[in-house]
Formats: sequence, C-alpha cells, structure tokens
Amino acid sequence: CRRIEASRELSVESREPESRSGRDSGESELSSIGTSFLGRVFDSYQNMMQIARCIREAGRQRGVKRPRILELSRRDTEFADYLPEAKLVRHATHEDNEPLLRGPFTLPYPDRSFDACLVTDAYEHVAREVRPTLLSEMVRVTHGLVLVGCPDGTEMVSKLDRLVFDFIWGKYAERFEPLDQHIGFGLEPVEQVMASLHDQGADRVAALPCNYVYRWIHQILIFFDLQHRQPFSELYEPINRIYNERLSPYDYREPCYRYLIVAPTDPAVDLDALVRALAAPPEPPRSVTEADGMLVEAFRAAEGRAAEKLKLAKAEVDRLRRENAALLREKGLVGLGVLTASRLARKLRGVRGS
Repeated sequence: CRRIEASRELSVESREPESRSGRDSGESELSSIGTSFLGRVFDSYQNMMQIARCIREAGRQRGVKRPRILELSRRDTEFADYLPEAKLVRHATHEDNEPLLRGPFTLPYPDRSFDACLVTDAYEHVAREVRPTLLSEMVRVTHGLVLVGCPDGTEMVSKLDRLVFDFIWGKYAERFEPLDQHIGFGLEPVEQVMASLHDQGADRVAALPCNYVYRWIHQILIFFDLQHRQPFSELYEPINRIYNERLSPYDYREPCYRYLIVAPTDPAVDLDALVRALAAPPEPPRSVTEADGMLVEAFRAAEGRAAEKLKLAKAEVDRLRRENAALLREKGLVGLGVLTASRLARKLRGVRGS
C-alpha cells in the first residue's frame, strides 16, 4: 500500500443535492452480498467489491450504518447492488462517452454532505486540466472517505492498454472508445494522483492495489474475445463466477492494473486500520491449481453450449433462406439475382400493385 500523510485544514462551500435512496438491507458483511454478483465481469466485480468494502469499513469505524454516498461516474456501474444499505446519489460525468465536466465547475452539493464520494472508471476519461477541480470538489462535499479508482499510468499499463485496443480493433474493427480516451486524455501514475488529491485538501492518502496485472491481461482478452458483442455472452457467466469466487480475492496486490486511492476527510477514520482490513489474503498454491481445473471445464462446457446455439441459429438462417426463396418463386422474381433490401422491397411493391 502507498500513502501520503500530512496536516491540513479542509475548506469548503456549496448547494443542495438531489438524492436517490438505496435499498434497505440487513446485510453488513461483504460475503453476504458477494454471491449474488459472482457472475459479473471480473474487473468490474473486483472494483465494485473493493469500493464497497472500503465504505463499509469506514462506516464501521464512524458508526454509520446507512452511509450517504455520491458516485461520480460516466455510466451506470450498478454500484447500488454492491452496497444496498447505502443512500446513493449518482452524478453523471459523461453523456454518450463525452465528458460533461469542463473548465471550472462546482458540484451542486453542500459541504460535507456525503459520508463517501467515489469516482471510478471516469477520472482517466476527463481532461487533465479538469482533474484537480474534480478532486477538490470531492474533498469539499465529503465528510468521511474520498475514493478514486483509476488505472496506474505506467509504461506497462499503457502497453497493455494498447495490446487490448489492438485486439479489439483486429477482431471487431472497433475503435474502443474508453481505451481511446486513455490515450487521448492520458493516464496519471498513482503517485501523481495521490499528490494531487493531497494538494486539493486531503490530509491522508493511501493507494490500494486492484486487478493483479498478470491475471487481468488474460481475463480481459478472454472477455473481449468471448463476451464483448457476442450473441451468447451469458453462456460464459460460469467462468466469471469461478474466477470471482476462487481467484478475485487474491487479485488485490501489485503489480496491478488499477489502484483505488482512498483519502479520509474525517479524523474518525483510521487509515491504517482500513488498509489492513482491505489487504488481500495470501494465496495458497492449491487454490490456483483447483481454480485452473474448474476454469478449463467451464470453458469446455460454455464452448459446447455455444456450439449448440450456433447450430440452432444456422438452422434458423437456413429456414429463413428457404422461406425467402419460396416467396421469390411465388412472386415470379427468381431470375433477378442478388437484390438489395430496398430494391427487393420496390419489386415486391410492384408485384403487389400489378
């Protein structure tokens, strides 16, 4: 864990928020909700679970059971599912992947009005000159814990981003916009984000590792190969489930793709205790071997089910072609060759009108 500590007073100002209450829940432990979301994509699962654990630990220390949270995000992260007891306010940072935060701005919320304020999968998607204001506003509106999740701006992470970007381009001819924005807006090294957060008023700052990079790169390529834009992506949910249950708990370590940077804004939060509570457990070699065998079996089963679905889809396509050919014969259009949809529609209209 990396950290910065100093002594500084926080200054703040503001306006009234529009809020949305989260669902009530009697569950207080992470494990009590985790099983419901094991089938979700591994990196999102890891990120959301880590954030939920941090907020719960800070709430435990402060005696807050139903924290009021401000989430700054470019899309719906489904974070409310991971922390159902929270009162969540979501403030959009993007619209159709385009940043809404430009130039000097003030978040429309009063000083110290939230127990936690988080930004994840959005910090690296806004312009560099906007980021200090974003961090300053997060500190201003929070009395509890500020959380910033973002990739580490190292040479290794940049190379991995390029590898994934090229893979997506090669498979789908798609210029994947989120990774394109990593390049366009630029990633910051974790130390720079920590220093910036400190400069904007955070007394104590620590960086918690997430997405162990040597497994992250394999899993993210598997996702883009088998689930992204694929018609049967749900068949691969068991793979996510096995990974998240068996391996994810050990992926909060370095070297990592991403850090969750945390900064208490309430002296009641013991940063050392929070860091200890979030540390990944040691990984027994046997668990890796067991998970590897289970993943191989899950891949085989998913591929088998996908093959069956493809056979059914091919049969349906063949049926539709036969039906279309019969319709053309019925209408006397057999000798027309290959027609575009619009030309065929015009021909059919002509036949009906005659």
